[in-house]
Amino acid sequence: MSMRIAVGSTNPAKTEAVRAICEQAFPGCTVVGVEVPSGVREQPIGTAETAEGARNRARAALGAVPGAQLGLGLEGGVDPDHSLINGVAVVAADGRENFTWGVRFPLPPAIAARALRGEELGPVMDEVSGRTGSKRGLGAVGILTNGLFTRTEMWRGPVACALMPFLHPELYAPPTSRD
Repeated sequence: MSMRIAVGSTNPAKTEAVRAICEQAFPGCTVVGVEVPSGVREQPIGTAETAEGARNRARAALGAVPGAQLGLGLEGGVDPDHSLINGVAVVAADGRENFTWGVRFPLPPAIAARALRGEELGPVMDEVSGRTGSKRGLGAVGILTNGLFTRTEMWRGPVACALMPFLHPELYAPPTSRD
């Protein structure tokens, strides 16, 4: 039986990043995207809320996909310093968990101010760029880099890093009294 991996999103920018990494890490795996609540604001503000949203999505995804061995939650937020932040949580069916931060970059001040007032970043980026559906494609990072670095690419690194303890459980085991 192949490994089943649940992603707490149906956003292609997120699910394709997870699929790209997990198919390399766990050949033959099945990646299932499922819409689950983050339990935080639509546009999370700060590191605590962004991390909480990622963890909530990972747990909810794991519970929503029958037979899933791993649940992943990917959450983007805006920090009060005007940076876009993103984090990835992984929760295993056996109870193990991990979290890692991804790319952090400065948002233009006027865009950050709108997000910090509660507007979701995706629609703001659509408005200022003249695009539609950017959060499901290029994302803010893709727009601001003129396509040099897309939202899917942005998520791949933190997804890979969040999986490290599951790829090498022997190295991440708690130290014994002999260590």
